[in-house]
Amino acid sequence: MNRFSRILALVMCAAMMFTLLTACGGGDTSGEAAAEKDTFTIALDSDIVKLDPAFAYDFTTNPVVNQITQGLLVFDEDNQLQPMLASSWEQVDDVTYVYQIRDDVTFSDGSAMTMDDVLYSMERIANPDTASYLGWMYDNVASIEQTGDWELTVTLATPDATWQYVPGTTACHVISKAHAEAAGDQLGTPEGGLVGTGPYKFVSWQNGTSVELTRNENYWGEDAGYYDNLTFKIITEDTTRVTALQTGDVDCTVAPPENMLDVIAGDENLSMTTSSGFGVTFLAFNTQKAPFDNAAVRNAIYSAIDLDTIYSSLIKTAGEASTPLPNSAALFGSEVDAWTEYAANAPAHTYDVEAAKAMLAEAGYADGFECNLVINDNSLRNSMALAIQEQLAQVGITVTIEKVSTDEHTAMQFGEVLDANGVRDYDMLMAGWEADYPDPSGNLLPLCQGGNSSNAAAYNNEEVTNLINQQLQISDPVERNNMMFQALDIVMAETPYIYMYYPVKNIAMNAAYEGVTMNASWIWNIHFQDVHPVG
Repeated sequence: MNRFSRILALVMCAAMMFTLLTACGGGDTSGEAAAEKDTFTIALDSDIVKLDPAFAYDFTTNPVVNQITQGLLVFDEDNQLQPMLASSWEQVDDVTYVYQIRDDVTFSDGSAMTMDDVLYSMERIANPDTASYLGWMYDNVASIEQTGDWELTVTLATPDATWQYVPGTTACHVISKAHAEAAGDQLGTPEGGLVGTGPYKFVSWQNGTSVELTRNENYWGEDAGYYDNLTFKIITEDTTRVTALQTGDVDCTVAPPENMLDVIAGDENLSMTTSSGFGVTFLAFNTQKAPFDNAAVRNAIYSAIDLDTIYSSLIKTAGEASTPLPNSAALFGSEVDAWTEYAANAPAHTYDVEAAKAMLAEAGYADGFECNLVINDNSLRNSMALAIQEQLAQVGITVTIEKVSTDEHTAMQFGEVLDANGVRDYDMLMAGWEADYPDPSGNLLPLCQGGNSSNAAAYNNEEVTNLINQQLQISDPVERNNMMFQALDIVMAETPYIYMYYPVKNIAMNAAYEGVTMNASWIWNIHFQDVHPVG
């Protein structure tokens, strides 16, 4: 048994022990018990950032904020835009979008939503002084104006094929202007709270412990939710979070730990809803540092990694097998046929140790070299890193795995941690990215556009960057696709990333409940107002 096999055996043994330890647990999973409760409890793997749509841009903050505030539009189960606070909308020309705002919406405090609230909310996120995580979505906006009693017009500086999706994100969620101004710097904190138009309203937030919401009795929509209350419990440890679900301490967990999906699937008292995602988990090469500034070295490593074994032995149901593209078919958009054909003709990955050795020798590294691989505290990524370490040793590359905190990892991924030479302080980084919109450029742009902070490979090919920038301004889908195909041809030849897999999206619940929709755009549209007992 080689070292990689021993690692796999230990991982599998741990999972089996966890199953045995928790199989005897389990709370009351009957529909009758679920119907008698007045509170639905959701587990989160970390505390929220802020009770503020301006900072709702992650997988723990959004499930809370999305219950309190709403956007002009919303993504449906098929990732298509539908009306929400705007009753209708149209694109008048390449740079002009007009939205008809509903005149019958109320906030949770009983006050009527006005056009001032809508304008204030959007302008606040666009304002650099707010430092919103979503402010960049307004970079190409020339003006936001009221053009009728209940009409809003957004004018762009230049055409942008992705603006159409922004009103479906938290970048266009509407908050009460009066409450925000009264709260001042306390807005979004446990003391200042948040007032929105959603089916639930804020009650309390105990930092690091829980967030409490209650039904909005002033909700303008048809149904404010089956349960009177929503409780979000922060349970950071993976095993503890899954145990809480199995014992009935919580009713649901969003984004359950990837290494425990088999445990959850094997528990008859639990149900799991799964969907393809917009994301990708990748190995990024720091193209600013030798030897990773050499495409031949990057391609050699690509050949030396056995992606098929990593997928079948480690990833399994946590995601879809990767291709040379930075995204799965979930991001092919309306041009599915063209993208499917392109993906089918893309050069497939080939695991070939001898070819990898030959490429390294030709690049001047016949004896290999030493390097580091930075990961965060994610058990599946840790297992993949160990596999990569073992496989690259076969071609003479000695990999040191460096595990850092999630905060430090995020800072490194966004280029905020530099070495003495002013370049990113890692050789290789395992990380992930999730497209913001159901658009083919959703991962290509942030990962491969030169100068973009989210470009974890620090990859900078001028031709690729120009093609990425130009395609955004093209309205013809065929021409736009062709530009992206040209960019991808170059990227695939130069291999700044190895795409490990495409994570699927999961929500795990007590089987006594149903009504939560899971789809690829769930970060913007995960809602709990439709949760109810089975039957």
